[in-house]
Amino acid sequence: MSYDIKWIESDDELNELEKKHAPVITTPDTMDTGDSYEVKVEVGILPHVMEGEHYIEWIELWLADRKIGRVDLGPSAEKAEAVFTVKPTKDIIAAKEYEMCNIRGVNVCAESLDSVLTHLRAIESCNVHGVWGSHKKIEIKEQK
Repeated sequence: MSYDIKWIESDDELNELEKKHAPVITTPDTMDTGDSYEVKVEVGILPHVMEGEHYIEWIELWLADRKIGRVDLGPSAEKAEAVFTVKPTKDIIAAKEYEMCNIRGVNVCAESLDSVLTHLRAIESCNVHGVWGSHKKIEIKEQK
């Protein structure tokens, strides 16, 4: 993700511009590895316009550091939204967590996990107001 992104960190106290550009991610809070999940991304807590002079160009979805996909839109799109299919894999859980201690150096915090907390990140590009992003914390569990 190498865009100059305006990140929406919280839905609290958003101004009108932020309310119209915040990607809203709808998905379960927990996903099992091996299963498929539909993730809907809508642009705006207040719906964003889709007209000739002002529209959403595209929406991307990322799981952790992996790009799930991108949907190109434009002024002819009816709504500023996209639906993605996410299928979490075991290697997301297998990622190791590290911490840096000023006395003990680098430590491995976990080597074998049954689940991991991570983020879905949605990014969208408005042809007038630039690139905006938001995230949703989810838990990925290993399916047994």
